Amino acid sequence: MRLVDVPNHEFMESPSSWLTRLALRQVVSPRELASYLDLSIRVDCEMALARTSFEELANRIAEAPGSFRMVDAVMQRLRKIDPNGDRFLLRRRSVAYHRYCAACLATDRVKYFRLEWRFKCWRWCPIHVCLLQERCPHCSKEVMLPGDMYCAGPDGLGIATLDRCLHCAELLTTGWQTYVGSLEEDDLTTPREQALTSNGRSVLAALLCGRLRMKGVPKIYSFKQLKNIELLGYLPHVNFQLTHEELHRRKKGESHAHVGTGVQKKKLSALNVIHRQNITSDA
Repeated sequence: MRLVDVPNHEFMESPSSWLTRLALRQVVSPRELASYLDLSIRVDCEMALARTSFEELANRIAEAPGSFRMVDAVMQRLRKIDPNGDRFLLRRRSVAYHRYCAACLATDRVKYFRLEWRFKCWRWCPIHVCLLQERCPHCSKEVMLPGDMYCAGPDGLGIATLDRCLHCAELLTTGWQTYVGSLEEDDLTTPREQALTSNGRSVLAALLCGRLRMKGVPKIYSFKQLKNIELLGYLPHVNFQLTHEELHRRKKGESHAHVGTGVQKKKLSALNVIHRQNITSDA
């Protein structure tokens, strides 16, 4: 059952991204590959692999290095608080999709999609300090993976790398330089928006490490507390309107949202309930 020319699994690459690249190397569609691997990916590839083991699957077909175990840790803990991924993972009309950082895709040596880009709460890139993109800048389609790179594009000629849209084949990274550092201006975002985006980043660290802290509380909590935090609205899931377009309007003075006074900051600091951890923390 070993396959040849298996791509390395990049750091925290989502299973659907890796399987998409693997399918291209095998010159088959992701569905054909999934059938060969006896894997159901019709609704959500990440959740399908969370029910088994990404690492075991990878070891069955090749000895490709990668962070499979870290992905397994995140997804298997997610299953314990969100069995079907409905509350924490991105879906549109029951179809899984990714947000993405255009700057990451533009500067990556290997173009791939991160696991964190599948999460509703992961709204920004801490490396490039910018919001994630929701859609292709050319055709406005979401990035739905796994996808057939071999037959991608409007003419079916395919794409070679995942920095191109599976629908229109244009670059997903167009204009990426203008996004870098766009969140560095604190006066363009409210304390609530800052707190929610910070909490969202901490979710992945909590799932990876299996624990979290509340600010101002010395006790260490289980990652299962994330379920209550989400229900309380302390994550940027519902009615979170901060986008690149909104930031652009604020920069131009339209619908400008000021950070507010110190009193407002103090009131809204309660939203920042999860102690920020780096996603590369040891599990």
